[in-house]
Amino acid sequence: MEDGDTYTSPSEYVPGTTLRQGLTIAGRFTVEKLAGRGGMGFVYRAIDSRTGQPVALKLLHAVTPEAAYRFKREACLLSELRHPAIVSYIDHGVIEAGQPFLAMEWLEGEDLARRLSRQPLGLSELLALLRRITEALATAHRQGIVHRDIKPSNLFLRGGRPEDVVLLDFGLARHAVPTLVALTATNAVLGTPGYMAPEQASSQSHITPSADIFSLGCVLYECLTGQPPFAAPHFAAVLAKILMAEPPRLHTLRPGLPPGLQVLVDRMLDKDPQRRLPDATTLLESLAALDSDPTLLSLPAPPSEPSSVRATHEQQLVSVEQQLVSILLVSLRPLVTGKLEEDETHGRSLRDALRTMLAPYGGRVELLADGSLAATLVLERDTATDQAALAGRCALTFKERWPDAGVVLVTGLGVLNQSLPVGSAMDRAGQLLRELEGPSASSALVVLDEVTAGLLGPGFQLSRSAAGSYLLHGEQLGTDESRPLLGKPTPCVGRAQELALLEFTFTSCMEEPAARALLVMAPPGTGKSRLRHEFLRRIERRVPQALVLLGRGDPMSTGAASNLLGQALRRLCGVVEVVNLEARRTRLYERVAQHLPLAEARETAEFLGELCAIPFPEEESPRLRAARQDPRLMNALVSKALVTFLRAECAHDPVLLVLEDLHWSDALTVKLVDEALRELAEHPFMVLALARPDVKEFFPGLWARRVLEMPLSGLSPKAGAQLVREVLGARATDSVVRRVVEQSDGNALFLEELIRMEVEGRGEAPPETVLAMLQARLMRMEPEARQVLLAASFFGRTFWPGGVRELLGGQVPDGKLEEHLRRFVQQEIIEPQPESHFPSEAEYRFRHALMVDAAYGLVPGAHRPVGHRLAGAWLESRGESDAMVLAHHYQLGQRPERAAHFHTQAAEQLFERHDLQGTMRCADAALACGVSGEVFTRLRALQALVALSMEQLPRALELGTPVLPALKAGTQLWCRLTAGLILANGFSGNQEETARLGGLLLRTRPGPEAVTVYAAALSQLGSASFWNGGYQRAEAMLERIQEVGADVMAHDAITRGWMRLLKSQLIHFFENKPWQAFSLAEMGTRDFLEVGAERDACMTQIISGDCLTELGDQPRAVECLRGALATVLRTEQHLMASHGRYFLLHALSQGSEPAHQQEACALAHEWMDSEDTPPFSRGMGYAIVAQALGAQGEFHEAEAFARKACELLSPFLVCLLFARGVLSSILLSQERAEEARQVAELGVQELERMGSTGVYAVPLYLALAEACLALGEVSAGESALRRASRYVHERASDIPDATARERFLRQVPHNARTLELARQRWGDSEPG
Repeated sequence: MEDGDTYTSPSEYVPGTTLRQGLTIAGRFTVEKLAGRGGMGFVYRAIDSRTGQPVALKLLHAVTPEAAYRFKREACLLSELRHPAIVSYIDHGVIEAGQPFLAMEWLEGEDLARRLSRQPLGLSELLALLRRITEALATAHRQGIVHRDIKPSNLFLRGGRPEDVVLLDFGLARHAVPTLVALTATNAVLGTPGYMAPEQASSQSHITPSADIFSLGCVLYECLTGQPPFAAPHFAAVLAKILMAEPPRLHTLRPGLPPGLQVLVDRMLDKDPQRRLPDATTLLESLAALDSDPTLLSLPAPPSEPSSVRATHEQQLVSVEQQLVSILLVSLRPLVTGKLEEDETHGRSLRDALRTMLAPYGGRVELLADGSLAATLVLERDTATDQAALAGRCALTFKERWPDAGVVLVTGLGVLNQSLPVGSAMDRAGQLLRELEGPSASSALVVLDEVTAGLLGPGFQLSRSAAGSYLLHGEQLGTDESRPLLGKPTPCVGRAQELALLEFTFTSCMEEPAARALLVMAPPGTGKSRLRHEFLRRIERRVPQALVLLGRGDPMSTGAASNLLGQALRRLCGVVEVVNLEARRTRLYERVAQHLPLAEARETAEFLGELCAIPFPEEESPRLRAARQDPRLMNALVSKALVTFLRAECAHDPVLLVLEDLHWSDALTVKLVDEALRELAEHPFMVLALARPDVKEFFPGLWARRVLEMPLSGLSPKAGAQLVREVLGARATDSVVRRVVEQSDGNALFLEELIRMEVEGRGEAPPETVLAMLQARLMRMEPEARQVLLAASFFGRTFWPGGVRELLGGQVPDGKLEEHLRRFVQQEIIEPQPESHFPSEAEYRFRHALMVDAAYGLVPGAHRPVGHRLAGAWLESRGESDAMVLAHHYQLGQRPERAAHFHTQAAEQLFERHDLQGTMRCADAALACGVSGEVFTRLRALQALVALSMEQLPRALELGTPVLPALKAGTQLWCRLTAGLILANGFSGNQEETARLGGLLLRTRPGPEAVTVYAAALSQLGSASFWNGGYQRAEAMLERIQEVGADVMAHDAITRGWMRLLKSQLIHFFENKPWQAFSLAEMGTRDFLEVGAERDACMTQIISGDCLTELGDQPRAVECLRGALATVLRTEQHLMASHGRYFLLHALSQGSEPAHQQEACALAHEWMDSEDTPPFSRGMGYAIVAQALGAQGEFHEAEAFARKACELLSPFLVCLLFARGVLSSILLSQERAEEARQVAELGVQELERMGSTGVYAVPLYLALAEACLALGEVSAGESALRRASRYVHERASDIPDATARERFLRQVPHNARTLELARQRWGDSEPG
């Protein structure tokens, strides 16, 4: 035993528990406190009695031979190392209870992981940390020690200083010599996922210092980008990414980094140890080289704004693409025995078995460090459904052989490079595997993602798990089998002609009788299987005695002898699930002998057994023995046996042989069927084959002269619409039907997936299953042609050859590019446009939006920014006028300064078009790019105006108030914002701020281009002023409009319209000229509409509607206001909508129809129930409801509403007049005349202070008169009544039309009531 290896400690210590404070270890280290704990032990802060210094005391509590060995090795290795950046060794030993301990220097600070979670490192800090930790590793590497667990939590920042970093935890360190210990006995990986080198992730035995370089590269990457280079939901998926995937380029996550860092990270993260930097000494040399060239570590200059497009080598879109990949991830955890060598051997044998299974199809398989298997499959020349079917069969085969293994299968995109193609699909696989290994999960079935489930055809039996994933049970094939849609068989639509031909062919077979063959050809997804299913259902109903033989081609066994026929016969005989060979022979013989003599049945069964892979013994059959020695003889006798069997069956009942996916068959099957058709020419025998068009390439001259070909076209739009409506029912709106049918393009599978997504609420998102099928189609193209479409997809659905050429950087010659485009037109992928956005450029359009998504999806995320930068620069050079388009490209191209510029332009353009949501979206996007100064001010002003338009008054004030002083006074934007803030303050009751802004507006002289906007601002300020009772201020605004607009009023209809709007409101609310107010409002409407200013005309129409209410024309008023309000809502003028609603409520409440009264109450309640509604609007709502309740006799509730209205409307004096009149009437109806008089008197006083004889004068004087008369105050009552009567007559005298005047006197309730009371008091001769 080495000196110092054994130490004593108090015997009361129990292993696995913590040490008590004050305990002394080895007579030297006194425990102060527990500092941390892990899975294997505890770390304490202790005091070293020899030095008086604190130490970190690490105590192992899980003492197994392996753990103790590693712990002691850590102590020994650490004792050999001396460097300021390596934690210092002090002592080690074993306490009396048997627990090993290790004493190291005590460090104050935090580890790098904690620092990164709190705050990223600056570039200079990072470089200092990198140099220091590399120096520490160089010390270890020179002594042959590999750390093997470099990660942020093992890098400690002494005092929180990155330049004083210390390397911790040598628990996994080893000398760089081969060893067989890669895993623990419990199959736990030694290392940290996400930071392991590929050689660690694949359980290689020899780990060199370059593994530390890889791990340090992962740390460097995370410090630079804020995320690990390899992250996934499951340990196995992380390991697979380390082995197979490249991390995103640094500049895609953090633009503007020094170029030398990308080169350094690339060399550190190279998956091949031979190409990677071999050790820390070499890394130090690389860092020195970076230091020697300042340009490599200096920040790149910001890119200049492009005046022209230069397609340099660095700018060009790299010819790299993603591919559709199916990934099998297999967890062998349930198969682990705990015996290391046995588990490793078993894992390798399973890996080799899976490799053998996938090798013919180019599949790749890796055994990961945690014992999991990762397999990838890419079929370059087949469809997505083929790939999914093949992968599904592989998964089922593996599961059948090793039922306890957990198997998940996903399909998605990955980058194809010299390693395996993986990407987001691996993340999905990891997520599913993690769910599969959960405590409540069952691994009895293969687990699928949604994409794979959608691609698997009806031949596979699927179900849905409780977690939402899909479970693969097995394969199926039968007459009743069809692809379910929403749990039900898919309705068969649009195939009436095809079904009629199939039924006619089968009928003619029976009636003549005669052999017939019919070949249905169509691309995948067109609906061949659905057609077959419907045809067999009809045969089953019409000719139940017919014998139906079913066989399906399989890509896993393409070319295998007679696979379709053998499958059909095995299924007929019921031997599919029978394992025992003798039982299978018996079943085959019994079925063959049903209609054959016994002597003939024996030999027929023997040779059909060769076809079905059910071999019979040859001892008693010389012909069978001879045939097995002679392939030609065997073929002849098998053919004879098949014909003999089929002839016997046809003699009893018609026979229908269905061969699905014939393109995956073999030549012998085709030959046997051809011979059967010839020999059974006069028998009721029909062959229905279904295949893709390339079946003619695989089998030239297929059944020549004996087969009728039936190409199957896509579903017609009418048939597609029928299916959508049948399945979706009431959810199938016309817009949904149009979108789904257009996207499906007649493809039945696409259509079903789109319908399914619509039901799941994902109708707007591109369906992944459909995209996968389209991407597989793209991958079957030649690479150059595919690159053209990938480049075109950057522009969206519309593109131009010049732009494509720019993105490809001249890689495709002009003539070749035009040739590709012509071919795409012929293939109906794109279509030329008659006119081009750019006159000098031809324009093309993808026929279907999903093809754009599919092509763009093949471009790796790391390569998309350069494509968008090139697209944006090319469009800008061609004079693209849509700023949003340019902003979109520069945003995705990671050029924030250019994106901000065009987002700002787009926000201003959208605001002019009154696209409020678009304005706010673009303004937010521009601000997110980090704008400042004048641009920031303009954007905030636009956001404030949008908030105002959406009736978000507090938000408008919060955004607009701080930036108004920074805008140039008198400009259009300043005028708009000032007017908006005046309205927001006015409707919020902020009278002082409203007055201040009003004064500022009046003192400002607008620029020539801003006169119209200035007039609008004054008109809005005037409105705010008179709502608050400021008649003189409003008149001043009117005079200012007339002064400023004097030179333009004659020819500027909008300025004229704003002037007439303000003037009509002043007359309406303050003067006794109702007809003049109405006429001015009508003229203002005509002014606005003269120049198409529909939005501005809404306000004058609203005033017209209220004038009509006051004139007694209630039906016309309601019609006018409904129309104006509809336009206001359509054009998103939310603040104006409040005015429109109020005046509509007022009009409805004045009518005699009960329906109008009920509607008024319902609309008012909507206002009152919303806390977001401004006080003005809520107050008017309360007043209207109070008036309606009073009319219904609900006086108590009406009074409460009226009082609430008066409270809310106290800042809005004009509206308060109306509320006081309502409250007074309600109080009088309750015989509370004194209170009624007090309220009415308040209203009259306010009316007289304002000098108003407008719309609310008569109701208030009438209320006061009635209250006084009820109290017996005759003089005061009659005085008020005379005033009311005089105003009625004066207002009537303003109406030139006799009919309208009579309506005004009789149909307006307060007018009629006033005249009736006057008549009661004085008869027809009213005193003056």
